[in-house]
Formats: sequence, structure tokens, C-alpha cells
Amino acid sequence: MASLPQKIRRFVARHGLPAPGQRVLLGVSGGGDSVAMLQAFRELAPSLRIDLCAAHLDHRMRGAAGAADAAFVEELCRGMGVPCVRGRADVPRLARRRGLSLEAAAREARYAFFARAARRAGGRATVAATAHTADDQAETLLLRLIRGAGARGLAGIAPRVELAGLAVIRPMLDVTRDEARRFLRSRGLAWREDASNRDVAFLRNRVRHRLLPLLEAEYNPRIKAVLARAADVIAAEDRWLEGLAGALLDACARPGARGEVAPDLDAAALGRAAPAAQRRALRLWLGRAGAAGEALDYDAVTAAARLLGGAAGTRRARLPGGWTVTREYGRLAVGRGAPPPPAAFRARLRVPGVTALPGAGLTARVTPVRGPAPAPRGRLGLLPATVRIDAAAAGRRGLCLRSWKKGDRIAPSGMRGRRKLQDLFTDAKVPAAQRGRVPVLECAGQVVWVAGYRPARGWEARPGAPALAVRVEAARPPPARRATERTPRARRVGVDARRALW
Repeated sequence: MASLPQKIRRFVARHGLPAPGQRVLLGVSGGGDSVAMLQAFRELAPSLRIDLCAAHLDHRMRGAAGAADAAFVEELCRGMGVPCVRGRADVPRLARRRGLSLEAAAREARYAFFARAARRAGGRATVAATAHTADDQAETLLLRLIRGAGARGLAGIAPRVELAGLAVIRPMLDVTRDEARRFLRSRGLAWREDASNRDVAFLRNRVRHRLLPLLEAEYNPRIKAVLARAADVIAAEDRWLEGLAGALLDACARPGARGEVAPDLDAAALGRAAPAAQRRALRLWLGRAGAAGEALDYDAVTAAARLLGGAAGTRRARLPGGWTVTREYGRLAVGRGAPPPPAAFRARLRVPGVTALPGAGLTARVTPVRGPAPAPRGRLGLLPATVRIDAAAAGRRGLCLRSWKKGDRIAPSGMRGRRKLQDLFTDAKVPAAQRGRVPVLECAGQVVWVAGYRPARGWEARPGAPALAVRVEAARPPPARRATERTPRARRVGVDARRALW
């Protein structure tokens, strides 16, 4: 039977982490599992050619006992010659503020601390290791099954995840708690016992001390290994299904759509997929937009999936965390919070010349030409858009590019009468939230053109006569800064440990 260090070496060979030359941040609580991991890596470090740094977080949940744990870890690391980074987090307060369970708040605080500790550990700590064991895997699988998880949740604890810029590995998933303690006794090492781990008021502890022993005694003495194997099988299948969901999501993305935080989706195309595929694609879409936690659980994703069928018109599903999925004109869009109304804009155009409208994210170019252009093939509101108007009609009165106002009307070329722009938007299925962004060309108080539509009657360019070509397009982003320039500090991305896996 392989020893604990041999199992960790086997993990490193299988996953390629940590790599030679890397500094590994070891999460050490002072309990038997984490102390065993610390000692095993200490023995392996020379042959693996890695540096070690321990990280200990006081969760401020156990008072004097928590402070004693921190002192124990610091003394242990000093004796081993391993640097140690310590931190504190008020987990009960975080749980109250974020509406989390204590367990979820502790995970969130822990991974946020790892990100800080990695920076304090000298910059080379890009890998963090936690001491999750085969027992933790079995408990997690049973807990998620009890709570009604799907394939993602039943995949259990992943051997490797990316969190807050760190590769977090779990190199002891093949090691049981009993193996870890036998290893410590063989090395003459002590560890700390957390009394709260025996409190059966916590569901995980009831699974650990009641359900698992019952399953071992009455059903299968190798239940932990069986559950670990099931998690491996489900995880592999989940990765395969996730790839299929990603392909479906890409196929349903609306060409040229400009969603607030993620590409809009073709509701009809996604609605033709199987329900399981719909839910997976929607969950992936919401996750890419930045949603996490309860906004990705079964009930939330099912609420979004209901928008794929049913009556036409504008409908919404409000998800936890302030997220909203909206179906409008067959398009599914996701956003967080109430989107601010688009700011009104107005600018006099240079004739000829280029005019920037930075507040609207637009650029307009006016060029002298002759005669009309071929009939436009664009769509109302879609950029870039170009029109040619009669230069004589414009005269010296000046051209203005502005946003749409309620009550605006245009007398379309080749048609009788006048039409409200609001009706044009409705016919072209331009979402209400986007209408304020559609550029309107005005001259002498008249609406001459709406981007993507035909010019107004009497303003058309005449064959062979002088004309003005007006092209409106989205402004290009500013060039990237050179490495020598100072750049703003990157926004920190928090880790939401509540991710509801189903």
C-alpha cells in the first residue's frame, strides 16, 4: 500500500502541479489532515524542487481555541523551517452580512485569504493546496445528494480549481483521515482537534459520525472508496457535458448582439434543445456573466428556462443576487440590477470631418460625395450605418447627431405620410432599453435619418448631384497602454464560495 507521501507524489505526477520552481501555499489549520499534508510536502519538497509556505486563517469562531490553533501552527512551522503567513477573518459577521451559512462564509473567507497570502508569500506562490481527504469527498457527495444536487454537485470536490488567480489543488483526495493520523504518529507529530467537528448540530458532522458509519457497517465497508470512484466518474462525464453545453451556447449567441454583461441568446434556438441541455447552457451563460451562488441553483436556472417557451412579449425572471434574465423580441438577455437609462446625447457634426461622441460611444464621419449610394442592407439601429443626403438640402444649416426622443417622426423616402420612430422601433423589434442609443440625424429641426433606415423624403441624394455621406459607427477603444505607463490597479474579484452545484 502506498504511503501518504507516495500518494501525494502520484497526484503531482498526474496533474503536473506543483511544478518545479513553484512556491506552494499550504493551508494549515492545525488539524491532523493539514499537518500531515505539511509534513508530507516537507519531505517531498527537495525531490519536487518546490518551495513551501504555510497559511493559517483564524476564523474568529472559536475564541481562545482559535488563537491557540494559530500559535500551534506558527510554532510547528518554525520548527520545520517553513515560513508561515497568518490572517484573521470575522466569519460570523461575514455570514450575517452576506446571508451565508457559517460553513459557506468560512470557505469564502479562506479562499480570499489564500489570494492575499499568496501575494505576501513572495509573488511566486501561484499554487495553493488544501488538505481535503477521501473522507471529505465521501461526506460532500452524500451532503449534496441529500440536498438534491445534479451532476455538477455530485462530481464532488475537484482535485484542482482556479480561484482568485490561484490554482488550488487537493492532493490528499486519495488519503483517508485514518491514514493521515497513522502517518503523523509514525513521524511523532502532534495536531490539534477542533471540538466543533463532533457537534452533531451541524449536518456535515451528522453525516460524518452517524450516516457514514451506518453505511460502512450495514451496507458496504468500502463505502468511502465507492463514493470517491462515483465522484470521479460523474466529474469526467460532467466535463464532457459542459463542453456540449458550451457549443450549444455559442450556437445560440445572437450575431452582433450587445448584451449588458454577456452575449444575448436566440430564445427559439435554445428552446429547441433538450431540457437538460437548456439548463446546462443557461447555467454556463449566467456563470460567464458573473452570476454565482444561488443565482446558479436549480430553481433559479429553471426560472430562466421557463422564458424559452410560453407567450411572446417581454417577460423577466428575477434571480437571487440581483440578476435578471429578460426575454424580448425572441432575444434572451441577462443583467444585474436595474440598468440605467441610456444618457441622451447631441453633437453638431463637422462637415466635412470626423466628430467623436465619447459619451455615446460613437464616431460620425461626413464626406462630400456625388449621387446616391446603393440601397442600404442594414437593419434599423444596427451600426455601422451610412446614409447619403442631398448637399443642397442640407445647405449651411448644419447637421446634428442626437439620441431619439419620444414624439420624433420621420417622413420616409418613397413612402407617404410620416411615421413615429417609436413605431419603427417596434416593427424592427429594437428592445426598449436600446432605443435611446440609436443615432438620429437632424437638420434644421427635422429628422433626416435614423441609423440603419432610409433617409427622409426630400433629403435623398440625387443622381450626379453633390451629396454628403454620413457614416456612424461605434467608437474604437483607446490603444493599449505601453508597459512603461502606469495602469490603474486591477479590480479585485471576490470568490463566492456559495456556488450551488447541481
